[in-house]
Amino acid sequence: MCIISALYKKNFLVRYDKDEAIPYASCADYERLICDQGSFRNSNDVSIHYFSYYYDGYKQDKLLLFCPGLGPGHTAYLAEIERLCWAGYRVLTLDYTGCGTSGGDRLPSINAPTRDVVELIEYLHPSERIIPIGHSMGGYTVLNLCNLTPSFGRAVILSGFVDIASEMLGFLKSRLLASRISLYERTWDKHYGTLDNLAYLATTTDKLLWFHSTDDPMVNYGYNASRVARLRNPNVQVITVEGKKHNPQYTQEALDRMNTWIGEYNRLVKSKQLDTLEARKAYFVDKPVAMMTEQDPTVYAEILRLIEE
Repeated sequence: MCIISALYKKNFLVRYDKDEAIPYASCADYERLICDQGSFRNSNDVSIHYFSYYYDGYKQDKLLLFCPGLGPGHTAYLAEIERLCWAGYRVLTLDYTGCGTSGGDRLPSINAPTRDVVELIEYLHPSERIIPIGHSMGGYTVLNLCNLTPSFGRAVILSGFVDIASEMLGFLKSRLLASRISLYERTWDKHYGTLDNLAYLATTTDKLLWFHSTDDPMVNYGYNASRVARLRNPNVQVITVEGKKHNPQYTQEALDRMNTWIGEYNRLVKSKQLDTLEARKAYFVDKPVAMMTEQDPTVYAEILRLIEE
């Protein structure tokens, strides 16, 4: 394995757990929101935990499948999940291998979430029409799912990437190095690692809605959403925003708060001014997570329009 692949594995393919100091939301934070939980063992014999969120009286003809981004599990996205439940839908989500409450000593591959989601669907066999929605790596996972499964018909991608080479190019600025990482992923997973998503996007008749901010520091707009827009497939709508960085689904006020508070928190931790868990928790006492995760109603108007067509 070349050194760049080794560094990729060391920095990206690790175990993702919560920072216990950061006040992630829970189901109990939303009055009357219901969460059913379960687990199954995937084909690598890892315990995968899944969650079904809904309010009483939800619409039973569609099931929204929410694919989280890279991080400590689905609870980082409870504001998004609850907003979709509030609109009257049941939302199925999960923690991937090596993330959150699921097993695994690390995330084995950026394609591993696709395998986990495919196997979750096979395990549950839901009768409703499934509409996948995903953010960042979850957006890439949704894209893989649509490429593999023509029956979905429509999907929503928030700040997603086309393929692993396109994502790594945004960090490395070298096509050769990005290609090496892509080769590593294809070698590791000959099934999910070899999908040609750009060809799918150019010709699909699925209805896809893709949101991306031009200043996204995590998933480069030019290498991903801009390329998708240039395909000019009328079935793939790219909505470009500015100034929202990696979270076009948030309000600008929420993003400003989150960037200020998390930025200060990280600086204080780095300078050892918050050197205990109690001190780190105390930092967030007057900074409720709801104020950092307010969802943009204009974004959800577009999402719900697609879902309800």
